[in-house]
Amino acid sequence: MVNARHCKNDIADVDPQLHFPRVAVISTVCGVISFVFGCGVRIVNLPRDKGKLPIQPDRLENMHQVPLQQLRVLNLTDESANYTSLSESWFVFDASDRDEDDESAAGIGNQLLVDIKNVNSNFLNSEERLKKAMIALLAENDFEPVSYYCRSRNHAGYSCHGHFDEAVMNLYTFPFNGVISLDLLTRDEEDLISFLEKIEGVFAIPEEKIHQLDEDYPPPQMTWTHKLRNFRHEFGVEDYHEGGKSVVEGELTQDILSQPGFEMKKQLAFVETKYQNVHFYEAINTRFRSVASYEKSLSKDGSYESLHPELFRQDKIVFLDGDSQSSLYGEAVYHEGLVHAAMLTHPNPKRVAIIGGGEGATLREVLKHKTVQEVVMIDIDGEFVQLCRKYLPEWSDCSDLVGSTAPSCFDDDRARVYFEDAFQWFIDRFAAGKRHADPEEDFFDVIIMDACDPTNDFVTKLYVDSTFVWSIYNGLSESGVFVAQIGRSSSHTGGIDETKMFKNMFEEVGFESMHIYDEGHSGFYEPWSHLVALKSAASRKLWYRNSAQTEIEIQKRISTTYSGKPALLYFDASVMSSYQLPDKVHEDVYCRLQERRECKAAWEMIKNHTIDVEIINTGHAFNPLYERNILHYEPNEGSIQSRVFVWL
Repeated sequence: MVNARHCKNDIADVDPQLHFPRVAVISTVCGVISFVFGCGVRIVNLPRDKGKLPIQPDRLENMHQVPLQQLRVLNLTDESANYTSLSESWFVFDASDRDEDDESAAGIGNQLLVDIKNVNSNFLNSEERLKKAMIALLAENDFEPVSYYCRSRNHAGYSCHGHFDEAVMNLYTFPFNGVISLDLLTRDEEDLISFLEKIEGVFAIPEEKIHQLDEDYPPPQMTWTHKLRNFRHEFGVEDYHEGGKSVVEGELTQDILSQPGFEMKKQLAFVETKYQNVHFYEAINTRFRSVASYEKSLSKDGSYESLHPELFRQDKIVFLDGDSQSSLYGEAVYHEGLVHAAMLTHPNPKRVAIIGGGEGATLREVLKHKTVQEVVMIDIDGEFVQLCRKYLPEWSDCSDLVGSTAPSCFDDDRARVYFEDAFQWFIDRFAAGKRHADPEEDFFDVIIMDACDPTNDFVTKLYVDSTFVWSIYNGLSESGVFVAQIGRSSSHTGGIDETKMFKNMFEEVGFESMHIYDEGHSGFYEPWSHLVALKSAASRKLWYRNSAQTEIEIQKRISTTYSGKPALLYFDASVMSSYQLPDKVHEDVYCRLQERRECKAAWEMIKNHTIDVEIINTGHAFNPLYERNILHYEPNEGSIQSRVFVWL
C-alpha cells in the first residue's frame, strides 16, 4: 500500500538494509505515481512491518480513494522479493488541494528520445561521469533530483535512472559501439527542443586519440525524436497556448519532430514575431535520402555524391505556427507552378503584385520573365522576411539570373517591397470608389496570392467581405490574371468543397473564367491546388495553348542564367499541359455540391454517346464539367470547333 496526501507526504518508507534492486524498483514505482498524480516523492527509512508498505488509516480522512488493480510493489520479506498484487488495496490521495489554475494538473507532457554515436568510450563506461552529466543537465533547468542511480551492464556500460520533480530520465550506454541512448520525460508544458543543445554539450563527448598517428575519430552525431505526450486536447491543454496549440504542435510535430525517419534534425532558429511563430529546421528524410550519401557528398573522393553534393543536401523546412510552408526540395516545384502558369496566360505581363511570399521565392520566379518591369510585394511580417533572407537565402537568390541587378531578389531594382497588411493595401488603393486614391499606382497585369489558404479562418473572413475581392478585380488590367494557392487538393472522400465561397465571390465580382489545377510534388505529402481567375474570357486561348506554342513562349520570355543552367527546374510545356484540365475529382466535387442539371444531363448523354454543348456550358466562370469534356478547341477564336466530345 502506498499513500500520498496533498502530494506532500512520503509515499514510501524503505528499510535501509534492503538490497539495491528492491529500492530501485520502489523508486521507479514512486516516479510513475508522481507523474500520474503530479506529486513530488522521496524515499526515507521505514521500520519493518512484515516487510510490507503499510496502510495508514489515520490519513484516509477527507481523501479520494482510487483503486489501482494493476499496481504491484515489492513484498519486502527476508526470504524473497516476490511481487504482491494490490488488487484489493487502494491508492489514496487528496484531490481537493489541487489548484484549478495549475497547468501541471492538465494532461500534458513532453518526451525526448535521443541517440548519440561516436561518443567517448571511457565516458560511457564511467558511472561517476554519467551521474554528474545527468544531474548537471536537469539541474541547469531547475529540475531538483529526488533519486538517481546507475547500474553496471555486464561490465560494459551502464543503465541509469533519475527521478526529478516533474521529470524522469533514463539512459543506456554501449561503450564498445560508442553509443548512448537517452529518454527524457517531463510533465512540464514547455517543449524539450531547447534541451538538445545542452544534451549534446553534456553527453556528446568525442573519442580521444591514444597516439598522435591514429586516424581522427568521426565527431559525435545525434539523432532524436520529440513527442507530445498524453491526450492533450481532451484535457483542455489548448487553453494554455495562444492560438489553441503549442508552438511545436501541428505539422511541425507530425512531420518532423516525432518522426524517427528524419535524421540529423536541427532547429536552425525559432522566433516569435509580432504575427506568428517561425521555426526553421534542417533534416534528412531517410525515405528519400541517406545520411551515408550526405556524408559522402562532403568528401572529395570523386564519387557521384561528391561531384553532385546539391542532390544530397539536408532539407530545409520553414514552419509558421507549426504548419509547413516551404522546403528546400519542394519549393522550386511549388513556386514555379504557382507563378508561371499565370504569367504565361497574360500576353505581356509588365507589372506584377505578390500578396505574401515572404520567403522571396515567388519574387524570384516573377523576375525570371523578361517582360516584367516592376514587381510589388506586400507582406505584413517584415521580421519573417528578414529571417528568410538569413536562413533561406536560396529562396531569394537572383545572383545567377541574367538581367537581375542584385544577388538577392529583394534588392533587384524592379522589386518594391512593402511590410504591411496586403489586404488593406489593395483595399486602400483599388476598392470600389477608391481607384484614384493613389494616382501613382497603376493596374497590375498579374496578381499572385502566396499567403494563407482560403480555408484559414482569418482569410475566410476577408473573402466573406467582398471589398477585398473587388479591390483585386479593380486592380487588374483588362487582360489581368489572378492566381492563388488554395490549399490541399480535393478528394473523392473529402466531402464538400471548402473553397466554394472563394470561387463564387470571384465570379460575382466579374471574373469571366476560372481554372483549377493540382501540383503533387511541392513537398507537402499531398497534392496542392491552385486557382487561376481570368478577368477576360478572351485570355482562355492563352491558357489552352498547345505544348509547342507554350514551349516557344517559355523560350521567348524566360531569362537565361550566367552558369548556363536552366532557369526553370521543373516547369515546362508538358507541365503546363497537365495544368490545363482539372482533375476528375474537381468535376465530382462540383457536381456533388447540389443537384446540378448539367451534371445529370451530361451523365445521361454519355450513355447515348451524344452531347449538347449548351446544356453543359452553364455560363459559370468555374465549370470543371465543361472544361474536362471539350475535345476540339480553337485557340485563336476561343470557341468550340466540334460538338463531338471525348470523355476524359
